[in-house]
Amino acid sequence: MSDITLAPLPMQEAVEFWRDKIPLSPGQFAQLAKEAKTRAFAVSGIAKGDELATVFQAMEKAIAKGTTFAEFKNDCRDIMARRGWSGPQAWRVENIFRTNIQTAYSVGRYKQMQETKKRRPYWRYSAVDDRRTRPEHLAMDGKIYPADHPFWETWYPPNGYRCRCGVSSLSQNYVDRHNLTVETDDPTGKLFEPIDPQTGEKMPARLLFPDPAWDHNPGKTVWGEVSDDPPSMWQPLPNLKTAGDYRRKSLENISPADIADLDASRLLPAGQSDAFYLAEFAKLYGTGKVLTDAAGDPVILSPRSFMRDKTNQTWKFNKEGHGESIPLLEEMVSNPYEIWLTPQKNSKGKIRLSKRYINLWKTPDKKKIAGLAVYEVVDGIFAGVTNFIPITKGKPNLGYAERQREGLLLYQRK
Repeated sequence: MSDITLAPLPMQEAVEFWRDKIPLSPGQFAQLAKEAKTRAFAVSGIAKGDELATVFQAMEKAIAKGTTFAEFKNDCRDIMARRGWSGPQAWRVENIFRTNIQTAYSVGRYKQMQETKKRRPYWRYSAVDDRRTRPEHLAMDGKIYPADHPFWETWYPPNGYRCRCGVSSLSQNYVDRHNLTVETDDPTGKLFEPIDPQTGEKMPARLLFPDPAWDHNPGKTVWGEVSDDPPSMWQPLPNLKTAGDYRRKSLENISPADIADLDASRLLPAGQSDAFYLAEFAKLYGTGKVLTDAAGDPVILSPRSFMRDKTNQTWKFNKEGHGESIPLLEEMVSNPYEIWLTPQKNSKGKIRLSKRYINLWKTPDKKKIAGLAVYEVVDGIFAGVTNFIPITKGKPNLGYAERQREGLLLYQRK
């Protein structure tokens, strides 16, 4: 009989999570809300570019192939040497590796447990319980809550940098057989007497919270809740910056002399069949086209942008301004007026970082017309959600485009 070799398999949910992260500069990352940061990747001291891409790809390799910390350090050796991250500063490299690995696997584990929570409806928090365990995390060790309890909104790990805590799922039978206690009260924000992990002695009472900025559920922000109810429409997170915060003029106040002319003959006629618009798309872009946008990110142009319902293969070409804008699609992405990264959330708690491309032209009569393209990350590449010229009752609607200018301004045409 031939020998059988067993190799560890990657957690596909963790790999999927990582590939859909968006690399950002430290400054851009800092502007995101804490929940939205789960969807992005940045390294303090490394600007967006080739170096950040190298670290990002080395992390993906570690998650997908199970490479070790030593191999990760070797993959990023030159970058770390230039930063002086050795000796007393070596902790920074380990922090990058451990925190991101733990987050990816914890997020993947969340999806797996959500899918089995009808059979295993209880979750148990597990701290490592050694001399390095933080007192607040140790206080949670062994606590069991229903999977849908609000406790997990705050305490689903990781709950800090290099946090090693995890969660396991339990069946009703297991809980009953071992006579385990299922908690009902959330201790967050209440006084507790921590145990010093070094000495085992009680420490002075303090308020019980996760580490600062780690009091959210990274799994839910990525996957949302599993339920039979369809999610509501995506809504921008509150308190986003707008064009005025970046000292950008409103679209109405931009001088026609400062924007390009639009040759109306480039637009396709309205009211045509789906087959007509699909054929016109194919003439320009084939079955799809990958290009680099003005911010340097890969973007795929595809008919997906014009789908109303992917399950039933229905289209929205005849919504005002959709089919007509197909010839302008590449220009919207490669030479936009602005690019915004807009964090959005749906009713299931899932967060996505949506990229919005705003463009502006003028017609021969000096009237302004705007274009809007919205993209999201799919398998590591920005893919179209929608592309159109906002038109209301046959007239360009600059107000609609203006309302899309919120979030993080990634690119601006001078």
